[in-house]
Amino acid sequence: MSSNGHSIRVLLADDHTMFRQGLAEMLATDRGIEVIGQAENGKEVLKLARERSPDVVILDVEMPVMGALEAMDQLLGLSPPPKIVVVTMHDDPRLVREHLGRGASAYLVKSASLQELVAAVHNVAESPAEAHDENVVMVVPREAFERAERAVKEGRISARELEILLLVARGLSNRQISHTLRVAEATVKRHLANLYPKMGVGSRGEATSRALSEGWISARDMTRVEKIEDQSTHTPALDTPPPPGKAS
Repeated sequence: MSSNGHSIRVLLADDHTMFRQGLAEMLATDRGIEVIGQAENGKEVLKLARERSPDVVILDVEMPVMGALEAMDQLLGLSPPPKIVVVTMHDDPRLVREHLGRGASAYLVKSASLQELVAAVHNVAESPAEAHDENVVMVVPREAFERAERAVKEGRISARELEILLLVARGLSNRQISHTLRVAEATVKRHLANLYPKMGVGSRGEATSRALSEGWISARDMTRVEKIEDQSTHTPALDTPPPPGKAS
């Protein structure tokens, strides 16, 4: 549900019909989300947004007729403006920086899960506009959990602690981590208080260095995405695997 107690009205824009329709069907399984339209290019999504006033627009990066950035600029100029969730196969930090800097509320790669996409939609829809910088959504890559599976099974670190550690390594504050994971900030602080003694460290920097040396995270996992205006850091995320034939 949105902050006003109504279903979150979502508009989908992707030029691959099978992927777009499959995504609409999956989102429809969440009773707090209503898919109010689908578009196959930037010009069409802008027309539908003007007619139907969505709360959230899920926008593919690569679309014909009108590109995602141009469409996003015009969508954010509507009154009221929808929240923008960008989805793509590309995790290039330059693309992430560009889209978040232009006002997207989330940047999610298509290797994430349906649950992660649903969480992103709820997160951005329920966050006030003025809290944009604190509510940019990202998702931790699954590869990190695979690499650290042995450590988790041995009880050296929990899956949640690893998740938080990855976000710490990417430069997010406790508050940003709490919004990303949809938990209280006090919960993040409690996890870190438990994690530091386990790792034998006393700071975020030491924890990151230790995690790198243990192989729990890699330099790739630490990709930092700087906000163009305020220089705070964020990173991307999403995973609804495209159906056969989905190329972009």
